[in-house]
Amino acid sequence: MTTITLSSDVATFINVFTVEPTKQKELIDRLKLHAETMISRQAGFISAIAHRSLDGSRVVNYVQWTSIEASRAIHRNPAICAAFASYQQLGVSMDLRYYETAFTRGQPVTIQTHSNLMTQIDVLHVAPDNQRLLLERLTQDFNLVAQQSNNRSTIWLRSLDGMRVITYSKWSRENKDDAVISNRNQIAASEDLIEQIDSDCYEVDFFVNVHRLLV
Repeated sequence: MTTITLSSDVATFINVFTVEPTKQKELIDRLKLHAETMISRQAGFISAIAHRSLDGSRVVNYVQWTSIEASRAIHRNPAICAAFASYQQLGVSMDLRYYETAFTRGQPVTIQTHSNLMTQIDVLHVAPDNQRLLLERLTQDFNLVAQQSNNRSTIWLRSLDGMRVITYSKWSRENKDDAVISNRNQIAASEDLIEQIDSDCYEVDFFVNVHRLLV
């Protein structure tokens, strides 16, 4: 299990894969193998968490490092570069960026396998000049929406290049429809600032950290 906070002590790298549903499992299997056998053994690695969308169309790989420099250093490893290149064989598209946590609401956000909570991830494409305003709108009055929708916890992450905002929410599974509707209502109020929306329900598929593997 890992907990997401407003701490600046970690570097967060998120890769959003878009994949054909028939190839989602193969992509996750490769990510897990590479995380267990190579990535987790690199200096500065903290954890890697793969989320699979329930419709099969996406995989979100959430990786924490001690620094951006440690994350970038792995690209000097030929074996790791070859592993990354193998994802292209599956015909995936990738959206790779560094993020930081901008705001949190509700209980501490924990990521773990076999959770009784559902995860909603909204990846919002935005012009860099609008990123700050979008975050302000999304977080404004969110507490009222969360109470009405039985939201457990939510974080908003901003990409360091200014081009993405990710809303990462945890909901009880009994309130799946409420979660989707509430998130859509929040986003709808800011559609004039958003260039594209990638919104899905997810489950955590695997979690690897520097100390142990949870399956």
